[in-house]
Amino acid sequence: MAISEARTKIFLSGPLQIVCVDGKDVTPRGTKAKALLALVLLSKNAIRSRTWLQDRLWSTSSQQQGASSLRKELSVLKKEFSRYSLTFLNIDRETVSINLQEVEVDVFEERQLSERAELLEGLDVGDVEFEDWLAVERQAYWGIAETDEELAPQWSKPLGKWSRQRPSIVLEPMEEVGANPEISVVARSIHDELMFLLGNLSDVIELRDARRQTEPIDGYILSGSVVGAEGLRVAAQLTSSEDRSCLWNERFRFRPGDQFNAVEEIAIQVVEALQLRLRDGYWSEIWSSRNTVVEAWTAFQKGRIQEGHTTYEGLKHAIRHYEMCLKHDPEYLPAKVAIGFCHLDLIRLGMDPSPESTLITIEERCEDLREAFSDDPYVVALRAFFLCAKGNTEEACAVMESALDRFQYSPDVLGYYAGLLGYNDQLEEEISICRQAIALTPHPPIWIEANLALALALNGDKSAWRHAHNVLNVDTGNVRAHMVLCAVSVEARNMTLAHRHARRILEIQPSFQSENWAWNVCFKNPDHYRRMVDLLFQAGL
Repeated sequence: MAISEARTKIFLSGPLQIVCVDGKDVTPRGTKAKALLALVLLSKNAIRSRTWLQDRLWSTSSQQQGASSLRKELSVLKKEFSRYSLTFLNIDRETVSINLQEVEVDVFEERQLSERAELLEGLDVGDVEFEDWLAVERQAYWGIAETDEELAPQWSKPLGKWSRQRPSIVLEPMEEVGANPEISVVARSIHDELMFLLGNLSDVIELRDARRQTEPIDGYILSGSVVGAEGLRVAAQLTSSEDRSCLWNERFRFRPGDQFNAVEEIAIQVVEALQLRLRDGYWSEIWSSRNTVVEAWTAFQKGRIQEGHTTYEGLKHAIRHYEMCLKHDPEYLPAKVAIGFCHLDLIRLGMDPSPESTLITIEERCEDLREAFSDDPYVVALRAFFLCAKGNTEEACAVMESALDRFQYSPDVLGYYAGLLGYNDQLEEEISICRQAIALTPHPPIWIEANLALALALNGDKSAWRHAHNVLNVDTGNVRAHMVLCAVSVEARNMTLAHRHARRILEIQPSFQSENWAWNVCFKNPDHYRRMVDLLFQAGL
């Protein structure tokens, strides 16, 4: 999958601000220039006539004088933007427009609405027509309206397709083939079980029921059939809605007299196939190759989702889900290993108040698991990260390499290995392998791109900006991505933007401080750790 192209970022929530892809602030200085851009951006299709703009900004001037003032502002804007090779502003004899394909506007992104400040904070041009327009826009922005028809902002735009989104899956009813009276019951049961299991993965997929879907969507279609000939057989397939290509298909056969268990088993196998094809690659075999009860499987999947958020609360919730999994199935190895990983993440990410004592507990867990499951790749990976947390980065990389042969096409495994290389002062190699991992599946785990953004930032590569925004477009509460944007904004001397991201980090993780952004023992080269500490400190953390 190609990596999305970066775009200029425009903030309308709070003070108007325009930021290039390298973090450079290109916000125009003039109040009228800012107001002009806002008027165009918040208009339908981002286009306005010159006359309409003139009436909002120079309402008390003569027609000739207003037109002259507008020409002057547009000329200054065009000249200023051309200095940075920005081409999103289009000016012709009758209209002014902005190409929304070249910019990302914060208020058009629904997932970021929880972060909003006042719309166009502090923008005052001293014209009553503009003030009246702004008052209406702010009412729409905050959902304040006089009629039901006005409740939604008229300027809202659909989310763009420029970054990695959760895959949308439309689940169709199972087709019924044959006259066996059990067919209808089985078809409905499998559909309902799939809705339940896929619903538990709502943080990483967007689930749609085809029976309630009135419009086509971009994504994937999960369909199937129940056939009554020679007992009951079930077929399922996953197809792309874009080109109708088949990504996966499988057939299942019911065991006589075991209808209930068969429904659960088939539904789980279908969901695991989706994970393999769309997200996790062959690393999903870690849990799919082990039979367990549906309650344990569901708890484990919920834990994986929470673990992927890489926040303190997310990791704590993940541990609780994994512990619940073990209550249902005390021998389920993936949950045992995952608990160890969560504790290591709390250490690596600087969230554990007593890392030394936690490491003693993890070492005991590693030894117990190695004794019983020495060749298990998940156990091998846990040991590798334990060694890294102890400061033995070279040995950690060597241990992790042993898991690569079997799972070289897994985003998770490559992402793990890449992270260890970064700790071992091999940033170029980490970046290269992260890029490989991201390309393996259409919707790889978002933590890999967050790690890529961090590695790029530590390596002085400005494309860190783009990848951090890719992460936030999927997970607005990702601390690592905000941390990267803090750092690159400081380096670009854009302190306004740096402080914006710093405030957001403290909202998500109030205890965050620059010194505890990571566990310094993990770094072979302490300069990487110190550099990020210094940049975050300058941002106010």
